[in-house]
Amino acid sequence: MNSRFPTLLMWGPELVMVYNDGYAPMLGARHPDALGRSAPVVWADIWADLAPMVAEVMAGRATYSEDLLLVMTRYGFEEETYFSFSFSPVVEPGGQVAGLLDTVVETTHRVLAARRMAVLQKLGSLPRSVHGNASEAAAAALRVLADARSDCPLGLVYLAGPELGTRPVAAHGVALDDLAGSLLPELVEKAVATGEAQTVTGLDLLLPGFSSVGASPVGETDVHTAVVLPLTLAGQSTPNGALVLGTSPHLRLDEEYRVFLTLAAGQVAAAVADARAVEQERRRADERAELDRARSQFLTEVAVTFQRAVLGPTLLPDGFAVHYEPATGTLEVGGDWYDVVDLPDGSYGVVVGDVVGAGLSAAAVMGQLRSAGRALLLESRSPAHVLAALDRFAALVPGAAVSTVFCAVIDPASGSLRYSSAGHVPGIVVDAEGRSSLLEAAASLPLAVVADLRRPEAELELPPGSTLLLYTDGLVERRDQGLDEGMARAVRALTSGRSLPPAVLADVLTRELLGDAPDDDVAFLLYRRGA
Repeated sequence: MNSRFPTLLMWGPELVMVYNDGYAPMLGARHPDALGRSAPVVWADIWADLAPMVAEVMAGRATYSEDLLLVMTRYGFEEETYFSFSFSPVVEPGGQVAGLLDTVVETTHRVLAARRMAVLQKLGSLPRSVHGNASEAAAAALRVLADARSDCPLGLVYLAGPELGTRPVAAHGVALDDLAGSLLPELVEKAVATGEAQTVTGLDLLLPGFSSVGASPVGETDVHTAVVLPLTLAGQSTPNGALVLGTSPHLRLDEEYRVFLTLAAGQVAAAVADARAVEQERRRADERAELDRARSQFLTEVAVTFQRAVLGPTLLPDGFAVHYEPATGTLEVGGDWYDVVDLPDGSYGVVVGDVVGAGLSAAAVMGQLRSAGRALLLESRSPAHVLAALDRFAALVPGAAVSTVFCAVIDPASGSLRYSSAGHVPGIVVDAEGRSSLLEAAASLPLAVVADLRRPEAELELPPGSTLLLYTDGLVERRDQGLDEGMARAVRALTSGRSLPPAVLADVLTRELLGDAPDDDVAFLLYRRGA
């Protein structure tokens, strides 16, 4: 029992519990009273799940469970928890099973982190800039959160405006009409005024009919806590509104839960800001249309194109395919990302980046850089200017320094590609004939390394049928081979699959380049110029 690994011994016919210090935190408030007591009594709430395993062990056979969902009340409420553990028989001289040994690790943290990162990836993949309507953008983001009700059982978006003040515009898990007379508007106004998150508890008692029934693996329970988060975009001093997210009654509202909710609010804020930027651009276009009829016709066609993009069946424009995969062997989240931004002139801004570090802290930095990069691309068509502005922004964000970013603007009509790299691995271009090249002409240092650094920019033409691959180093870097060898493998795979549709080619690259279990997170983006 001197092991630092969590260990429990259940001894004798009564399965008396003897455990070490590493096991004690899993008991919660049941420690230290659990020491020396019968396991079926201590773990009465989950014994129905454990009893068949115990019976198998007492018959002389070991068991193993990985990320098993167990619903327990160790802190006074039904809690969603996950564990990986092995039950092994302890045999006395003569072959009699006298007890069992439980070696166990709680995996709740990693299971929830992976689940929440998947939600953030879906939010980040929304084609936000083409909505052209802030309420529609908010509703689209809430539809993603509605599919993640294990962590966000209910949600509301309030938008702030100069004419109507702060008002609810979208909801999931609760009807907008249920807000009359509630305390939420007051908390929303406070969050918008102060820029600080607010927490409200007792919804199931204070607001009957407001709390929706949570969709959790644990079961049906009314939501009693919600967090009101300001919708603040990097570089803005005043929030655009507030996001109200109910929290699961079966999970503790700890720091990582709050970080996830904050990241989700950041994505919603970016969606609203993008939509309002499009709205503003359309208003300017309408003003110019009064003076120039031809210009008015052009801008009308742009508006129609935006509407069709909103109604399109896919999240990515034609010719694009993307892939994200976390590091194998862990459920930790990281800072790799990609982005595709529809620009008003018909071109596409594309970004692939990598934040130093891992975990939700790296994901938080990534979310800020990604949102800032998207906003900057909407204001500037120059990749070098975008990276120069990101330099200044990254210097103000803890943990953002030394991040690498590859930024490019693609004109699908002319085939031109302008790009700039901040310490990132070079992009790869393969033409229809199989000729390949590395995009190394505009390489420079990572973000926030040297103040006032002048970023280079290069331009080339993508011939019809060419394929562009932008990626993070996890795609090509391995412990047992050099980076150049890994990039050569990527060039060969891209060349051999150059005639495949982008979505199919993405699957091929994933299978051929990641089949050996990558040690790092991987994000990559493919673009195929039409013939």
